[in-house]
Amino acid sequence: MAEQTPFVEAIARRLIGECRRDIEAARLQIEAMRAILAGSRWLVARWDERRRDDAVTGGLRLPVYNAAKASGFIEIQEPTQRRMRRRKRPAQRRAG
Repeated sequence: MAEQTPFVEAIARRLIGECRRDIEAARLQIEAMRAILAGSRWLVARWDERRRDDAVTGGLRLPVYNAAKASGFIEIQEPTQRRMRRRKRPAQRRAG
């Protein structure tokens, strides 16, 4: 039993060391992401502004729609229904 204690302690020290390295790496990544976030707040604000502006069109740039929107009147058209033609199936051949 006394022989197992140094072995278990060695494994525990190795695992603790790996955990500390992983924690330090995660801390550095968090600091880097905070710096990126602080530098990109203007971009997030721009995206929010654009999303609000494009709420109706979903971000599509449609000159005709923009002109109609600027005039204050937008005509809503009923969708046209297309007739589906049925294809004639070729006669099935019998294996024989």
